[in-house]
Amino acid sequence: PEESFHELAMKCKVETFDPNQVIFKEGDDGDRFYIISFGKVSVRVDKKHVANLKQGNYFGEVALVVEETPRTATCVTLTQTVLLSMSKDSFRGFFADRPEALADVELKIAGKKCQIRSIMYHPKGVELFTAFLEKHYAEESIEFWNEVRAFRKWVFTLDSSKEANKEKVQKRAEELVEKYIREGGSRQVNISSQMAKAVLQDVKEKRTNANTFVQAEGEVVTLLSRDKLGPFKQSAEFKKLMNTVGGYEISAHTKAKGGRARGGSRVNIDLGSLKQFGSVTDIKAGGSSD
Repeated sequence: PEESFHELAMKCKVETFDPNQVIFKEGDDGDRFYIISFGKVSVRVDKKHVANLKQGNYFGEVALVVEETPRTATCVTLTQTVLLSMSKDSFRGFFADRPEALADVELKIAGKKCQIRSIMYHPKGVELFTAFLEKHYAEESIEFWNEVRAFRKWVFTLDSSKEANKEKVQKRAEELVEKYIREGGSRQVNISSQMAKAVLQDVKEKRTNANTFVQAEGEVVTLLSRDKLGPFKQSAEFKKLMNTVGGYEISAHTKAKGGRARGGSRVNIDLGSLKQFGSVTDIKAGGSSD
């Protein structure tokens, strides 16, 4: 929507660079995302030129999406250049209320380093993750997540001052409790007894609101991340998800190089593996270099 673009623009800082000025170097910590408003930028990997970026192209998003990932290329201006830049906090903040919009970007960039919410907020991701959980008899967790999210969104649409709406919210919360929270429920989820007790108490005392299940939801997601995310990333379903979203393929060579450079993991774009997207210049027209 137009208002979203306006909000995005308000979060950006205008930065001006002279020709042949380094914007950032390969291996630097990444803390900003850039959009070229005017000018040209050269992208260099291992000191070799790999692409030119122009007005409307963007770069720098890899380090903002993948945790603890340094810059995977050096970017240098070719001409007088004006950039719109956004900090990591602003980038995340803008998408905080738009998780579905960010999920596809995160999956493309992060690949196997993606976090569980990127999968759960992606339409195809949650479909395949659910299929995987069904095979392991754990689908009640994702069902709970879906239903309490829907409950929260629904409650926010109601006029809470009306008694009839309060009764509707209470009734729906009681249904969710009986199904997912109470001992012996038909789809009881794996949460701590302390968490279950807190939810049951709130509903019993009619303190029900949009946030009644938020903490229980968070606990369920944490457990899914701990117990199921790793196996899912090794599954045929995850491979199918990656084939669906496309993205950057990370070579063993670049992973190893990053490990030696930083004593740990590192993500680098293997430009040679991106032939499916066309030329390197074509890649930049649609997206990124970091």
